[in-house]
Amino acid sequence: MLNWAWRQWLLQPGRLLLTMVVFAGVLALAMLFDGIRIGIVSDIREFPASLSSDLVALKKGNSYFAMTPSSLPATALAQARAVTGVAQADPIGLVPFILSNNGKRTPAMLVAYGKAGGPPRLVSGRTPGSGPEIVLDANLARLYNFSLGDKVDILGNELTIVGISTGTTSPFTPYAFISYDQFVQAALRMLLSGQMANQASDMSLISALLIKLDDGADINAVRQRLETAMPEVGLFTPAQLGNADASFGERLMGPILVLLSVMTWLIALLTMVVLRHAEVQNNLRQFGIQKALGARPAGLAVALAFGGVLIALSAFPLALVAARGLAYVMADWNPLYGARVWDPYVLVRALIVALVAAIAGGILPWRRLVKLDPVMVFKR
Repeated sequence: MLNWAWRQWLLQPGRLLLTMVVFAGVLALAMLFDGIRIGIVSDIREFPASLSSDLVALKKGNSYFAMTPSSLPATALAQARAVTGVAQADPIGLVPFILSNNGKRTPAMLVAYGKAGGPPRLVSGRTPGSGPEIVLDANLARLYNFSLGDKVDILGNELTIVGISTGTTSPFTPYAFISYDQFVQAALRMLLSGQMANQASDMSLISALLIKLDDGADINAVRQRLETAMPEVGLFTPAQLGNADASFGERLMGPILVLLSVMTWLIALLTMVVLRHAEVQNNLRQFGIQKALGARPAGLAVALAFGGVLIALSAFPLALVAARGLAYVMADWNPLYGARVWDPYVLVRALIVALVAAIAGGILPWRRLVKLDPVMVFKR
């Protein structure tokens, strides 16, 4: 039966090509939605997880880095530096803002940093100095067609773009970076001008502390001493914060994207069922001949499964190319949403689902062939 099934496909290359293209298109769409979900979660996790510290101190009760920025008292920095086992503690400020230009508006997160907490990698330019300078995430800059030397208005301050960073993308809050000195100066100007008069009594410029430990220090022991010295803070590793922010993003967008993925996988299965049904209908006489020659139900099932697997394996490379093309189009439309269609999870999942759909898609046509009377076929 396998030899016969193979010959049938060789005799109809046009039908095989059309079937392959149709199934590849559906498979590519499913891979795109899976890739978007993986891309969102990975991008949200990347920057918090890359923070160059052993521990990160946030306001107690807050376990998120950028999703819900915290606010620490001004005394927290000195308290952390006084703890035995702490080699370095650096403040960072996190300020949500809306980047607006040429009719576009994008929520973003301004990171004010000193010795630590800056962009992990620069693709061009340099880090910001103490003047009115800023580093923008590469995808955020691409969205607005910004380049080095351009001016941007951030919270009423005109800043010059001096660097473009990677590893700092997030579909919800892409990152921008200024020096902590500049951040303090801007806050003082706003305070002196009366713009922050109502917030002066409880004003804090510290959203988090990046804490590095002495070489060889026991992280659990230092954590306990920090918690004793600063009962108002919660302590996390960068990896924990990255995972927490990623989980928040997945809860926010995950259900919708999972639903879309499931729907496209079901469409892939239904597409395969329709394609295999059309194949059986087109080759009904040939199947009838095989039954008349003694083909058993198991042999018919093998022939159908072989055809489905052939379609799936032939369509898979084309689906990869199509999915990559769709991801490129989407990134061109909005660079903040990167679909990671080449992620191993997406590839393995797509291959498994394609093969399952290929085999399962032959069940309904197989039932018809089992009931097929060869005599009736020859009478048609």
